[in-house]
Amino acid sequence: MYKILGYTGGVYRFDEIVEMVEDIGGIVLKRDDFQISRGDYFMSQEIHVILVIPEETLKDLKIIVKELIGDIEELDVDENQKIGVISLLPIYNALSSALKWTKMETLEEMIDCPCINGICNELNDDSCIKLEKTLNAMCRMEIVENRSIGKDKEYRLKVEKK
Repeated sequence: MYKILGYTGGVYRFDEIVEMVEDIGGIVLKRDDFQISRGDYFMSQEIHVILVIPEETLKDLKIIVKELIGDIEELDVDENQKIGVISLLPIYNALSSALKWTKMETLEEMIDCPCINGICNELNDDSCIKLEKTLNAMCRMEIVENRSIGKDKEYRLKVEKK
């Protein structure tokens, strides 16, 4: 089982949370940075993120969040939204290990069914991940980018521009 969580906290040592989430097979889905100010005075910079992690690792994440004086809460999402989010994980993990542009056929070979950590069991469907549909959604969410080489499409995790 996976948990979909919302984290709010400062930017200081936030990379420790990202590293832990990725190490345990989770994903940081959406990150919003914002500054809190009062009048002309800058007060603080904070982050809001949506995380997906295996349920059994929640206790360890809470320890790190407490050290960083952040807040974490389970998000209330309906079953279809949860299934959509959880189906991203095998693809994200496959692209993370590839570290380069990857063809759809290669991704199909990399994602074994039943999926890692029992993701298929949570999908409530006879089939596993709907690869093309999920990749298109990940492109819209700007987690993944694609390109066409002739008639083949290739995908990779979106590279952050610095």
